Amino acid sequence: MRKLLGRTRARVLEAIAERPGCTTTELAAAARIAVASASEHTAVLRQAGLVRTVRHRNTALHTSAPLGLALLNGRSHRN
Repeated sequence: MRKLLGRTRARVLEAIAERPGCTTTELAAAARIAVASASEHTAVLRQAGLVRTVRHRNTALHTSAPLGLALLNGRSHRN
């Protein structure tokens, strides 16, 4: 999976799966990246159908999409 997504994007996908409904700020802290970078990575993952983002007032909340969970689960079975 890391080869497909890249190390940081894979870490972002994993962090979202571990913290359903996390904010971009929480995600950035969990993935050890800047908030702007977390926002960029979630946009790419969302366009790929791997995560879902909903807005609540001025906050974005991220959760894994079924395809993202399937990708993560498939990876864990191969390791």
